[in-house]
Amino acid sequence: MKRIFLAILFYILFTNLQAQPNDAQIKKDAIGTSGASIKSFKFTKTTGTRQWNSGLGNWEYVRGVEVLRKSDYPGIDVIVIGDVVYQYTGAAKYSYLKFRVIQNEYVGIPNPTESEIQKYISADWEKFYGSYHLRNIHKLNSGPTLAAEPKWFWHSPKSVSFKMKLNVDYIEDGKGVETIDCIWDVRLYRDDIKGEWQNMITNKSQDANETKVLKTVNYTVEQLNAMKNKTLAYTLTEQQSEKLLKELPQVAIPNFEDEEAMAKYLHDLFINGNAEKARSVLIRLLHPGYFKNGSKVQLDPYHEQSLQQALLTAFSGKATYKMMYCQNAPVKVDKYGGNNKRAFYFSGTVKDCVSHFIIGKVNDGYKEGVAQTSLKIFEYGINVRQDDDAINYVTSFSNRKNLCKQD
Repeated sequence: MKRIFLAILFYILFTNLQAQPNDAQIKKDAIGTSGASIKSFKFTKTTGTRQWNSGLGNWEYVRGVEVLRKSDYPGIDVIVIGDVVYQYTGAAKYSYLKFRVIQNEYVGIPNPTESEIQKYISADWEKFYGSYHLRNIHKLNSGPTLAAEPKWFWHSPKSVSFKMKLNVDYIEDGKGVETIDCIWDVRLYRDDIKGEWQNMITNKSQDANETKVLKTVNYTVEQLNAMKNKTLAYTLTEQQSEKLLKELPQVAIPNFEDEEAMAKYLHDLFINGNAEKARSVLIRLLHPGYFKNGSKVQLDPYHEQSLQQALLTAFSGKATYKMMYCQNAPVKVDKYGGNNKRAFYFSGTVKDCVSHFIIGKVNDGYKEGVAQTSLKIFEYGINVRQDDDAINYVTSFSNRKNLCKQD
């Protein structure tokens, strides 16, 4: 009886094996009508797999293949990795069901150069690192540069993935600072196969083998919190702010005798200057409290927004500061906060149009124990009426001197 059972089992296995399509049939089904475009064909494994398809409620026979064929783009080929799938039809027979694509990799496309990559990613470091990593990388020691094995992968002629390497000091909350070698996974996108890169998706590699901790230094919670004020987010923004400041007009700011001299200078700046010149001056004259801790060029977000709004109001509206104020505008002067500061209120040529500057001395540090002070802007407000009535009134004068009689 045992011999009969084994014989029957062997017969079933043998007939099933015989019924499975042979290599030639699989290749024919995989290629289909695309024979002319096929450059090479191979099986990814020496045998296939018989498996249950719960969705169809039937057995399948699956054979993995790799096909190199011409793509729809001239001079570019595509490696197609997939499964040739057969469905069991009974009586130890299988029929071709479909070709299931697992992966397409395009080949024959020039990889972007290191300089091309650096030019693109450096235009938006926040997008490259992501806000979370920007807030936790305390120091960038080296990179990002292409990894020793970039593992280029072209998803399409318009999108490529690769790996970049970095060495950073990374803040681990409640622990300390780890110096690590790590890999960043980068994917670039463009709309045209010969066009510029237009988008990117990046992530710190989740592969544990691609992050190596070189050393760990423990710090107190207070020390770590202090370090978070000087992370890569701060450093990169500082560098960008310094660069932008250098690109602005380099204005020779006078040494003001007193608060009034500075106030008149600022009023003249908004009448006869422009937005770029005004920003260049204000960055140098604003009180340190307007800036991020430790910076002289990087305004905190609220004050950056306020400055941009002031410049738009003064120079880019239907009405401008120059239109609404006379050169020798009436000015009211008040003491502000005792004798330490003075407030200057410049009146425009119409009602309800007053701009102000509050100016006082600030301690810039010490020299031989003696405080070094300079005049700074504690507060400012730029007001330009944009309503039609105000504009119509000002422009109704054929001679500006009839409006500004003191000029």
